[in-house]
Amino acid sequence: MVHGDVVISPSTRKPSVPRQLPFSPNGFVDRTEHIRHLDVLAGEVDNGVPIAIVSGPPGVGKSALALHWAHRMRDRFPDGDLYAHMHSHAPGPRVEAAQVLDSFLRALGVSGDRIPLDLDGRASLFRSQLDGRNVLVVMDDVLDPAQVRPLLPASPGCMVLITSRSSLSGLISREGARRLPLDVLAADDSVELLRQFVGARVDDALEDARHIAEHCAHLPLALRVAAERLTDRWNTPLSALVSELAAEESRLDTLSEEDELSDLRAVMAASYEALENGTALFFRTLGLHPGTEFSAGAAAALTGVAQDAAQRFLERLVRANLVERPRPGRYRLHDLVRLYAVERVAAEDGADAARGAVGRVARWYTHAAAQAQRTELPNFPVVPGGDPPADLPEFGSPGEALGWFEQERTNLIAVLESAHEHGHHDTVWRLAASVYPFFEVHRHWDEWRGIHVIGLRSAASAGSAYGLARNHLGLGDALWKLGELDGALHHYRTALEADDPWVQGFALRQLGTISWQRGEHGDEAVGYVERAIDAFRSAEERRGEAMCLLSLAEFAADTGRFEEAREHARKAVEVFEATGDTWSVAWGRCTLGRALVPLGRPKEALAAYRAAEEVFADHGDQDSRTIALLGLGDVHVRLGEPERAREALGAALDHLRDHGDPRAAEVEERLSGLTAGG
Repeated sequence: MVHGDVVISPSTRKPSVPRQLPFSPNGFVDRTEHIRHLDVLAGEVDNGVPIAIVSGPPGVGKSALALHWAHRMRDRFPDGDLYAHMHSHAPGPRVEAAQVLDSFLRALGVSGDRIPLDLDGRASLFRSQLDGRNVLVVMDDVLDPAQVRPLLPASPGCMVLITSRSSLSGLISREGARRLPLDVLAADDSVELLRQFVGARVDDALEDARHIAEHCAHLPLALRVAAERLTDRWNTPLSALVSELAAEESRLDTLSEEDELSDLRAVMAASYEALENGTALFFRTLGLHPGTEFSAGAAAALTGVAQDAAQRFLERLVRANLVERPRPGRYRLHDLVRLYAVERVAAEDGADAARGAVGRVARWYTHAAAQAQRTELPNFPVVPGGDPPADLPEFGSPGEALGWFEQERTNLIAVLESAHEHGHHDTVWRLAASVYPFFEVHRHWDEWRGIHVIGLRSAASAGSAYGLARNHLGLGDALWKLGELDGALHHYRTALEADDPWVQGFALRQLGTISWQRGEHGDEAVGYVERAIDAFRSAEERRGEAMCLLSLAEFAADTGRFEEAREHARKAVEVFEATGDTWSVAWGRCTLGRALVPLGRPKEALAAYRAAEEVFADHGDQDSRTIALLGLGDVHVRLGEPERAREALGAALDHLRDHGDPRAAEVEERLSGLTAGG
């Protein structure tokens, strides 16, 4: 029964237009490409519901980008914008989809008594409310796809913008979402962000501003905190903050804030605390890697797990945006994330954990470098020590070995220094002694010198006479290449004290080489080399003996005894071929070619130089390849082939100029003397 009047009339109330976007942050810079991609996606709303995921590490500016863009696009979505902070990593309890749906439905004008109690009912009603509307839905700090799937509209005209520290792969594969990975700012944009907050003080101290940006790892949140420090200390120079940030052990303290949402350490802690125990231990141990980036094999050695397990942990951390993958097979932590990880190691694991991790990874790098060195120069005596660890890289060719070295070179130096600091002295001198030919081939001569300085200190601390001898010999070679002959002589003479014929032989050979190089073309220089031959023969070290034969061949060629030079070089090549040392064979052919030209055998010389040039090119040894090219140029001149001579000499000149080599002037003069007609 109905009592009273019933009046039915059409409603005149307009649909509610929610405008829930929070304040758009000031000081927004760059992100041009990301904004362009979002604009393109917004243009697709008439044909579907585009879903954009802005993903990235803590503090990189995901929310700032989302809100900046969303405010720009309000006219494109006249029926409103809905916003929800999911609190997956922010302070406070995590927000569930049912709570958000209740809030969204009320914002859309649905009365509380019409909102279903169950999640599916709320999701259905939400989709119905958005049908035919142009609404932008922004969900900030999302944990996983399940948290937001019920919040996705189904009608064209709407768009969804999500920020997350995770990759949310499920939304990409199932719902067709587009991921926009967000990285730190470029150097100039970092300075511009500081300028927007601090003003002209930045331009007055531009270099200090750049240093602040570097110490902040170009992370927008850290830069904003640093800018606040500078604004608060209006009469303090930027250099003062640079000094504070330079101290790694207190950098996160300098960038801390009372506001938990802006405190960098708190922001990182939220991501870290979401990790399960095994992944958390793996993550914080990664912070101990001495280099800037690393492979899965190195990460496995550092953390003490198998490589397949390390790979799984790394991918998990990449998805959580705590670890970056700059290119396939390589991983890294941003500086501030690394500092946080190191803090957690100190707090949860203690100093012994750091020492153990560095020792493991240093041993792995030492054995990996030795394996690469055996591939490049199979007869070079590496001394990695002990049984090799698991999961070492494999090298199918010298080129692969050299490529690995160039990729890991800075890591090798950083590991060597860190291992020395942690007292792993026996590993340190072995690493320096085993890897130095790589530094020679690619002209990293100052770094080469540096590794042996540390190697000598560690060998002394380890009480290893052999370690001292090997590093004295290596340091002598580095100084010789650098033109510091007096220093080289000192280290060669010290290396002679070793009770090892290989070390003695090469030290004697180099003493003879330097003596000859200084114009002492007498019995003393030859005597050193002959003594070296005796030492090598006593140890049945055939490669060393052949290297000495090459020295004698060069001495003979320098003094016009070309037949003698040819014979020494021929014998050396035979030994190198017998031992399978292709790089040394190429060197022997260069010396042989030098002797053959004045003996009236230019075609044989041409073949020798060409074969040598190909080997050096395959090995990536541009210095040695230049020697072969210079020889080829001389032979082509002798054969009356000026164009080919120009080609060879020009290629050699390019390399010499690139490295500021004084021989470039001589080659330029030879080229200018050539004419097209010979």
